[in-house]
Amino acid sequence: MKETFFAFLLLTYPVTFLVRACNNIFIEINRSCKEGVSNREDAFKVQLASHILSLCPVLKYLIIIFPVFSCELFAQNSPGDTDCVPAVTISVNQNDICANTAITFHAATKNEGTDGTYHWKKNNGNAVVTNTTYFTSADFKDGDVVVCEYSSKTKCGVDTTVRSNSITVHVVNDITPSITIANTDPLICEGELTVFTTQSTYGNATPSYQWIVNGQPVGNSTPDYSTDSLTNGSRVECILTISTPSCPGTSMSATSQMTIYVYPMIHPKIEITPSKTQICRGETVTFTATANGGTAPTFSWEINGKPIGEVSPSLVTSTLKDGDSVSCTITIDQDSRCRTSTSAPSNKIGIHVIDYPEPSLVIAAPILDICPGTPVTFTAFVQHPGDHNFYQWKVNGNDIGNDSPIFVNNEFRNGDEVSCILSTDIPGCPFPAKVASNAETVTVRDPPVITFLPPEISVAYGEVAQLHATVSGTVTSVAWTPTAALTAPQSLTSSTVPLTHDTVFNLTIVDNNGCTANKDLAVKVLNKLYMPSAFTPNTDGKNDVFRIPPGASISLREFSIFNRFGNIVFSTRNIADSWDGTYKGQHVDTGTYVYFIKGIVMDEKVTVKGTVTLIR
Repeated sequence: MKETFFAFLLLTYPVTFLVRACNNIFIEINRSCKEGVSNREDAFKVQLASHILSLCPVLKYLIIIFPVFSCELFAQNSPGDTDCVPAVTISVNQNDICANTAITFHAATKNEGTDGTYHWKKNNGNAVVTNTTYFTSADFKDGDVVVCEYSSKTKCGVDTTVRSNSITVHVVNDITPSITIANTDPLICEGELTVFTTQSTYGNATPSYQWIVNGQPVGNSTPDYSTDSLTNGSRVECILTISTPSCPGTSMSATSQMTIYVYPMIHPKIEITPSKTQICRGETVTFTATANGGTAPTFSWEINGKPIGEVSPSLVTSTLKDGDSVSCTITIDQDSRCRTSTSAPSNKIGIHVIDYPEPSLVIAAPILDICPGTPVTFTAFVQHPGDHNFYQWKVNGNDIGNDSPIFVNNEFRNGDEVSCILSTDIPGCPFPAKVASNAETVTVRDPPVITFLPPEISVAYGEVAQLHATVSGTVTSVAWTPTAALTAPQSLTSSTVPLTHDTVFNLTIVDNNGCTANKDLAVKVLNKLYMPSAFTPNTDGKNDVFRIPPGASISLREFSIFNRFGNIVFSTRNIADSWDGTYKGQHVDTGTYVYFIKGIVMDEKVTVKGTVTLIR
């Protein structure tokens, strides 16, 4: 049989080899470094190719050399060497115990090795006892599991931990009882027999039952209880007590309780009461039913013996006539088992109704076809008014105006609908009457629309402007103002006189509907650009800055000032800005400076250059 050897090469002198055969035989070989490493390269190649096991059948000896940085002998626990591995077995002096009974566990160990320690554990938790061969405790629950772990250095020199068998503790009286009670019929009527049953758990213990009603013991020690004397809100309770014969003196209990709803016997009865029995026509009356009809009765209201379809506990109506009789019939819920009958009629109520003449309201206006802004006056005419009248005018349904029979408005839009609501008292009746009027629609004609072509006019100083307007609709009158500045003030097209200042012209138009429109047209007169030749920035309030004069007709693009070296000392694109004779916060020297202005005048680009003298 071919054998494979494992050798660990030590890098110090002398060299020690641990040889392991395929059949787990260990051989110790001592050689010098020169004697033992001649074929280590081939040996490592064999190891890296993972052919250790496959070469055992074909080679008699295969030596694998592993370098180790120590002169100690490397030993391994062989899987086949049973004398090298420790084993621990535990036992207990008794089981099937009563609660709080102390029991002792013992550990027996084989192949202990050296430096052995014991760790006792319960339910795989942390060690409860350490480094003793026994474990005694009375703190056990039924089903607790005890094991012991043993740690040592084996005969082969390896640190090892082994685990014992496990023992499950049985505590015969570790039982938590439970109980739930229920009654056989969830619906209990007064005086009806009902039975209460239990569902309980108590293991192998012996049970006993104690029934309690409203704090008083009743019945006997059985899991069932029956009674016909419960009242609404009674509290029924059962206490389960268990004991274990093998553990005398110990018992445990559990309880369950429920509150019982006992339905009273229903004797249907109903009585109705009106808010009043003498009313005015149209007055609201409320009838209220007081009934004994269970939790969900239904009501059927009748007028003169005929059902009217109302099924609520009250009836609100404003349609009664003189001599009407009102009554109601109650019907209890058909699912209600606790009843003596299913329905009952109420008493009857007679009503006296006082009649009165109905007030009426009509509104009118002398004209409803108007131009925008024309005031319209509406007047309300009332028949059969009361002593106190209140008028609420409305436009398109929205409240407007004040409490007056006359309503005037000049802000109507085409299609606006005007109406009025009259609130008045009814003589001899405690409530007001509300009367709605007819509705009148206001027609507002479109006013003439004026359009100027062009919409804006600019002319040079002393020139004439051409005014031209177009108007929608049929024009019956044209009037421009100021007339003194125009050549044809009653024509849609007119020329102005030569203009020297900005002028606003107004055009007033009247169309064939009599509607008027007016509109302004501004003519801007562009003044020539005159720049000052000097300024004195001495803060005396006179000529302290150099700027483009106000009113200059130019759309500014650039206004820059240069010193005699060609450097910019001031620049802006805002026509309102001015130069105060400083540069970067410092006063500049007295002298002559060049200014440069670029802009647009009457849609044409212009450039203005000049000089200005700064005097201090």
